[in-house]
Amino acid sequence: MEYSFRPQWKPWNVQSGYSPACGRCGKFHKLYLCNSINQRCYSCGKFGHYSTKCFSKAAKDIKRTTVRVKSRKQKERDSARIDSYIERKNIIRASPFSGMRNSAFVQYLDITNVLKTELKSVKQKIFKEKNTNLEQQKCIEALKIQLKNQQIIESERDQFKQELENLRQQKEESASRINAQEYVNQIQELKDQVIEKDKTVKMVQDLYYLRSTEFTDEIDTLKNEKSDLHSKLQLHENSIKQLTAELQNLRHKNYMLSSSQNQQRPNYNNRHYNSRRGG
Repeated sequence: MEYSFRPQWKPWNVQSGYSPACGRCGKFHKLYLCNSINQRCYSCGKFGHYSTKCFSKAAKDIKRTTVRVKSRKQKERDSARIDSYIERKNIIRASPFSGMRNSAFVQYLDITNVLKTELKSVKQKIFKEKNTNLEQQKCIEALKIQLKNQQIIESERDQFKQELENLRQQKEESASRINAQEYVNQIQELKDQVIEKDKTVKMVQDLYYLRSTEFTDEIDTLKNEKSDLHSKLQLHENSIKQLTAELQNLRHKNYMLSSSQNQQRPNYNNRHYNSRRGG
């Protein structure tokens, strides 16, 4: 093993046939791959070297922090998270819209907002229609009761007809004209009553038929609109999830690019640091 006995402030990027020990970390590596550039010294609290290569006095107010070592379960958890992240990333890259920009993503967001407002308005309409439907059902129940009453009236009408036939027979059998005229008047009154009751029964039946057809048509149209909007909303939600995942991927790439640039930047600071130390 070869050692370099040069002090820390002496320039250490000397061209030689081998890689000497680094004056910042004490390890053997290439000149531009020192991991101690972005690390803080435990002795002096400055960045750029490890405490094993520190020649300055320790600061008084520095609080020493213990290095936490991950347990086996934590390492397994982190590896599982990394595997799931890589799997999701590969799925997003395989999707046909992986190269979509932020403008298209914003357009999709605007469309989803419009769809959400439309769905909200449709839900409100459905709620109103449900309330009206309940009221109309109550009206239908009332009409059913009226229909039952009219059926009772029809049965009474049949009884009146039977009584009318009986009266006619009595008229034929009776000989007096006065009794016959009274029977005729009674028959005419019964006929008028039967005609009025027939009119009311027909009116109730027509009203019941119209209400039932209107309610069925409105319910069918609302169900179709609701199913269409749900399908559209589900499709756009899936596209939003995929686009958000792609956006996170792009942010991660930007972060990795900025971190790589920051790792290359301290090489220039190293020269400035050596010039201040007298190297």
